[in-house]
Amino acid sequence: MGRKPEDYARLLASALCKLHAAESGGALPLISENSIRVISETFAAAIDEARKIYIEQDLVARRERHERIHLHS
Repeated sequence: MGRKPEDYARLLASALCKLHAAESGGALPLISENSIRVISETFAAAIDEARKIYIEQDLVARRERHERIHLHS
C-alpha cells in the first residue's frame, strides 16, 4: 500500500512550517494567507481521498485474507 493519510498530514505540516520559518526571516511573505488557505484546503481534500482509498484497500486485503483462510480450512 502507499502512504497513509497521516504521512500526507506530516508532509503538509512540515512544508507549512518551512514556509512559515522562511517568511519569518524576511520582510515580505513568500505566499499570501489566501494561498496558505487554498493549499491547506487542497491538502485536506487530498488527505480525505487518500484515507478513503487506504480504507478501501485495507478492507479488500482483509476480505482476501479471510477468503484464503476459509479456502484452506
